[in-house]
Amino acid sequence: MMLINPDSKRSNPFRKVYDDELFKNILENKDKLPKFPFLVDIELTNFCNLKCLFCGQQAMRREKGFMSEEVFRKVIDECAQHNAPVRFIRWGEPFLHEKIIEFGSYAKSKNVPVHITNNGQAIRESDMAGIIEHEFDSIIFSFQGATKAQYEVMRNNNNYDKLKANILRLVELRGDKPKPFIHVSSTMTNDSKEEIESFVNYWRHIVDSVGIGKTNLSLLTASQIKSLEVVGKIEVLKQQETVKKEYRPCTEVYQKLSVNWDGKVTCCCGDYDNFLIVGDLAKNTLYEIWNSSRELKTFRDMLDKMMHKSLTLCSVCYHAYEDF
Repeated sequence: MMLINPDSKRSNPFRKVYDDELFKNILENKDKLPKFPFLVDIELTNFCNLKCLFCGQQAMRREKGFMSEEVFRKVIDECAQHNAPVRFIRWGEPFLHEKIIEFGSYAKSKNVPVHITNNGQAIRESDMAGIIEHEFDSIIFSFQGATKAQYEVMRNNNNYDKLKANILRLVELRGDKPKPFIHVSSTMTNDSKEEIESFVNYWRHIVDSVGIGKTNLSLLTASQIKSLEVVGKIEVLKQQETVKKEYRPCTEVYQKLSVNWDGKVTCCCGDYDNFLIVGDLAKNTLYEIWNSSRELKTFRDMLDKMMHKSLTLCSVCYHAYEDF
């Protein structure tokens, strides 16, 4: 569920993509599939400053690193050619990349819309100034739960107040400027209706929009998680899980591609450990991968046939933002 600040005069530039009829209904219109993804997700790094209990970071075994300028510019130049926006998102904290503002400003210089999803802990005031100066289009700050106590359990840290302060500071620095569009997002386990309403009512009058969904605690199996302590904590929390465990036809593989920090390309933004790799920018362009990858075609065919259980990642994929 998403709620818009009734007092905000801003609109999310990315709604042009999300509300596009073909984007929303691509499964019924595969014959009209565009020759390039609607948007591209970029993993600036898969290093993270947090150790959230439910996150793929707890099981990740692939090499960690930071995206090079060469790979980044290759992605942006191609997205600019095809009028595709980009999102700095996925399996690391983007503000850990020392060139995030430089990279974002390069994208903006090519008229490529830029979104950032972050955990609100690594962003600095100089980053905020850069985001505003270069008119990055939108930014999401991710919470967990509806209260400070729930956040600290799920996010496994005691820095709730820092997150809150950073959001308020960005809002203050932005002032009346049109960008960035500031969004707060959180997923819930068994939070009460009153707690959720309190969370939403506080933030929806400060930021431009608030989104809430359900937490999927089944992403990782006990055998995948590296820490026995985390396994124990998640097993307790799973007793509170309320996300609907049902498979649905997958739109992800028809809407976007995701680029890892090292240039490998996956067809799923939730792919934390290279389960669904469909190409490599060292060998092919995004256009070539989108239109000619045998792996991408195979994954699309399998998911069209609802063969989620045959794919490691897809077997635990449940929709988290449609239950409220």
